[in-house]
Amino acid sequence: MTKSLEGKVAIVTGGARGIGRAYAEALVGEDAAVLIADMLEAEGEATAAEIRAKGGRAVFQKVDVSDPDSTEAMAARAMAEFGGIDILVNNAAMFASLIGGPMDSISIERWDRTMAVNVKGPWLCSKAVVPHMRARGGGAIVNQSSISAYGMAYMLDYTSSKAAVIGMTKSLASELGKDNIRVNCIAPGGTATEGYSQIMGGNMAIAEERAKATQLIAEQMMPDAMVGTLLHLVSDGARFVTGQTLVVDGGRYFLG
Repeated sequence: MTKSLEGKVAIVTGGARGIGRAYAEALVGEDAAVLIADMLEAEGEATAAEIRAKGGRAVFQKVDVSDPDSTEAMAARAMAEFGGIDILVNNAAMFASLIGGPMDSISIERWDRTMAVNVKGPWLCSKAVVPHMRARGGGAIVNQSSISAYGMAYMLDYTSSKAAVIGMTKSLASELGKDNIRVNCIAPGGTATEGYSQIMGGNMAIAEERAKATQLIAEQMMPDAMVGTLLHLVSDGARFVTGQTLVVDGGRYFLG
């Protein structure tokens, strides 16, 4: 039976671990070839090697999404390895290293770096791949936002950056629709990743209790919770879906 993404080529930024790794593995599971882009070189190489060991097509490229030369090299590597680009998942983001606190405790340097990775990064990656998608007759871009975009105290730089991603999604969808390039967004809730564990001080029991208390589906989300949404958004089944942000949070945002 033909898999839904047979013949497609995807790039997943921040794909070395966590949700990004789950995305990369799921795309390969549908027969896409995947370039895993990340700053975590050892983990990225290991993830790509594990995918190849299971018969999938994957390569790793060390990429700083805030650097235009690096993102152009990313696109060039995907073209050289696989001959085209059909899917871009803008998952890379500053998160785990951000310590919560009042807005006046955020340094200028931290604010600028967060915006460089979380906002400029998706733009630069999109800018690098769109010409190649046009050459293929279209494509799908999925940006990663967060439910924090709808308002979360004490992480102003992060929440602002993730709100910007939602706006970027709508703007890019409007601009690229004529090229048959669809642009959508996923906004996850609290997910048990390495980064989330770091934010929780390594105590995921707190996160589990929070999930039970604040979600309609009262269980801790794991990285694969977003996979079904991603696969739908990049598939032909969603060919009339663009400019949308889908919240995947177990009903947390619904509760207000």
